[in-house]
Amino acid sequence: MVDVLAEKKGPTKEAHLILFEKCNLRCSFCHQDHDSTVGLDADEIMRKGIKLVEQSDLEAPIVINITGGELFTDDIPDWMFGYYHALGEYLLNNFKRAKLVFGTNLVYENVWRVERLITMLNTLSDRELQTVSLATSYDPAGRFNPAQRELFFKNLERVGMWVDTVNVVITKQNIEVFLNDREGDEVKDLAYDYDLYFDHYIPSERYEEHQPTESQIRQLYLKLAKKYPLSYPIAAWKKQAFNETTCRSTKIINKDGVVTTCWSEAGKDAVLDEGQGLAAKHAAEERFIEHYGCLSCEYYQRCGLRCFLHHSFVEGSTTECEIKLLFDEIL
Repeated sequence: MVDVLAEKKGPTKEAHLILFEKCNLRCSFCHQDHDSTVGLDADEIMRKGIKLVEQSDLEAPIVINITGGELFTDDIPDWMFGYYHALGEYLLNNFKRAKLVFGTNLVYENVWRVERLITMLNTLSDRELQTVSLATSYDPAGRFNPAQRELFFKNLERVGMWVDTVNVVITKQNIEVFLNDREGDEVKDLAYDYDLYFDHYIPSERYEEHQPTESQIRQLYLKLAKKYPLSYPIAAWKKQAFNETTCRSTKIINKDGVVTTCWSEAGKDAVLDEGQGLAAKHAAEERFIEHYGCLSCEYYQRCGLRCFLHHSFVEGSTTECEIKLLFDEIL
């Protein structure tokens, strides 16, 4: 199998360890089973780390996203944090150039446990080659009630020094909020203080409710270019002549310990086998770049080429690329 975008994807690999899916929030666009306790087991947590090490190039630079569900919710017992620490230490001891990122919604009272975990792991890391950080999400629509939003910002003040990115999911509902200037003044602060990244919605079984069209996404980006030019990917498009692809062929170890790809996350036509998932993704990449003539596009090196999983869920036969039209306007 030839990866036609290998050079465009860059040298850094990416992995996603989903330790379990149990969560204290009920985000309307999330595909996970928030009541599931599958994977909520100390031995299973370590087995996932071992599996990743056994199947990876330990010399290559890698970003390892460690998530739930919600790892840090108040009903997670203290002793589980010992296993989070053991997992992080194991990964740091094996991957020479690693960035460990713990994903969290920041909606819980016992934030001191998170501070302790990240501080302790950072003392173990090689500061020149390894980092340990947090990533969180802020969505004006479909994530928080007012009390949860207040707690989010309270905790962000406490752990913000370790927050790597704040993601916003590109759903139809979030796009509508931004286009109508209803996102709130706090988003301006997030864009200034953090890497505010607008991330593609992973289609779930409710994708028809949440999945935006290509045109809607372009309208969002146009708005962001004017109002939040420091947000990503807008800032990267404007500053950098070369940008790697949005998709890194992420290796996922899911709550059951199964090694899959991002294609296993989709509620429609899920592919749980890693080899089959990669084959499906490569086929989608080839269809995409042939359909839009990406290799001959003047913006090819600057463009992240979007999320191929997203594009496979969006109907349409036009060969006119909305992102190319966007670049024509903002560059």
